[in-house]
Amino acid sequence: MSEARRGSKFTRLALGAGLLAVAAVSVAIFVPRRRLAQVTGPIRELANSSMAVATLAWLTGLWREATAPRAPVFDDLRPFDEF
Repeated sequence: MSEARRGSKFTRLALGAGLLAVAAVSVAIFVPRRRLAQVTGPIRELANSSMAVATLAWLTGLWREATAPRAPVFDDLRPFDEF
């Protein structure tokens, strides 16, 4: 990967993290705590449900499968020399 390409990815990552931080701070400053508790109450109850636990277990299994160590795969797409 070239340095310019890596730099643009880091820039996008930093920009996204900054936008998320600004959104979190603005919610914390401008939304009253009672209103925030009313809005997040159902979400908190949903997080404690068995469906959420099953979904989290499924996603954890997918993550482990995707990040499991594997033997290297050499996918050489150069044309064969037939001469």
